[in-house]
Amino acid sequence: MMFTIDKSISTAYPGTKMGILVMKEVSCPGSYEEWDTAEFLDELQHRYGHFNRQELKERNPINTYVAYYKKFGQSYHLLAQLESVLKGKKSLNTKSGVLRAMFFSELESMLLTAGHDLSKLRLPLQLKIATGTEVYQSICGKEVTTVNGDMMLCDSSSTISSILRGPDYNSRITSATMEFLFSIYAPPFVDGNYIKVNLEKLEKRIGAFAPFSRTELLQVFS
Repeated sequence: MMFTIDKSISTAYPGTKMGILVMKEVSCPGSYEEWDTAEFLDELQHRYGHFNRQELKERNPINTYVAYYKKFGQSYHLLAQLESVLKGKKSLNTKSGVLRAMFFSELESMLLTAGHDLSKLRLPLQLKIATGTEVYQSICGKEVTTVNGDMMLCDSSSTISSILRGPDYNSRITSATMEFLFSIYAPPFVDGNYIKVNLEKLEKRIGAFAPFSRTELLQVFS
């Protein structure tokens, strides 16, 4: 089995889910055209632009993440990124079509998503509760320690991501990556069908510029 959820998750955060999308043979590292980006920004403004910050925080699934982060005295960073994009302060430009597709899907759904190079992972993966003693190299290359009580995703050898500290450096997506694993962290009260629909949208976005890609797994675990 590629992925399991540890019993500690059910005890600490009953109802937690994780969406997994595995795509292989993504051999065309294309990118979105400018009109794709403009069209997406128009759709994002239509979806979220008329809400103020408090109204956004009360919308599902944003409210679920806001509540989770608040337990640790932190703010949901994706909400700040959404506001920055809506105000034109954050660019969506990136050379990687895959990373842009993932970020588009994150902003559209507001579901916390991490991407990994599948070839760098040692399966199986497991979602579990951090003890606050696990140490790993963050995606920016800095050594970080997990937060006690946070949810973290581990392969058979180490932590590869956590909600509060983000994904690791070793399994980061690069220009050489052809096998991808995307994970959606979904704390309690996030609808499973909503997760699945947005995994399918991410799959479709990648398939648009990598038509020979192959989906190996698309599933919501609970």
